[in-house]
Amino acid sequence: MNRTFTNDPLWISLVEQFREACVLRRNGRLEESEQLLQTEIPNKIAAWSKQALPVGIDRRNALETMFQDEQRRVEEAFFVQKLVTTQIEEQLLPKLCFMIAEELRDVVRSEARAGRGGFDDGFMRRMTQSPARPRVQFDEPALDNEPHLQAA
Repeated sequence: MNRTFTNDPLWISLVEQFREACVLRRNGRLEESEQLLQTEIPNKIAAWSKQALPVGIDRRNALETMFQDEQRRVEEAFFVQKLVTTQIEEQLLPKLCFMIAEELRDVVRSEARAGRGGFDDGFMRRMTQSPARPRVQFDEPALDNEPHLQAA
């Protein structure tokens, strides 16, 4: 944010609304973004433009710099969000699921050994096997020796 305007509530509000419009647009909420960009933000810019500014401040340059900075900030935030989401999905969630499945198996085993819970042999066999079944199954090899997938 431009340091010249850090104490100006109207400027701060303008920056926040523009950032919100960028986030809305990035999230596919185009109508809401357009509402801000076409009505609310121009009104704020008009009000801000009427304020006295320190000598040597170019209003147009200040606005263009803010627009560029905020667009870059939003894009960087979405990039980081994508990285974090990928890390969670590919590393954290599988480990957590495995840990929870192990704990559940341990509880079920101990309950079954203690004679509580009334679990049948089929249930116990399923609980002690692999926690996930494959989601994709390969067809028998075709003559062209390429694998073909089908939903399991």
